[in-house]
Amino acid sequence: MNLKTYSHRFDPSLLAVAIVTVLSNQVVTKPWEFVDDQGKTRTGATRTQKAKLEVQGFAYPFVIRLEEEQAAWPVGEYVLDVAAMLQVNKEKAQLSKAHYLVPLLPATAKA
Repeated sequence: MNLKTYSHRFDPSLLAVAIVTVLSNQVVTKPWEFVDDQGKTRTGATRTQKAKLEVQGFAYPFVIRLEEEQAAWPVGEYVLDVAAMLQVNKEKAQLSKAHYLVPLLPATAKA
């Protein structure tokens, strides 16, 4: 499913697009540990990268969260793919912890 499917129902130019600029290839790994409800110790690590998030003219420091075995995002500009992050559980919409990015196409020079 894509925007072309719905283009007759709304104007896609009205969407607020979140632009993510990956600032570093470095992945920061932070280990975590907790005891679950059954008393079992769970361990893992959170992997992140530094970035900047721009929405409607405002820029914010942003931390991209990576999946467990996911390679680092290359430095560059992306669109935050909120639809890919959407999960529905028990009739509630939630966003996944990991962030999904789509490379922003380079500007084309007009002749």
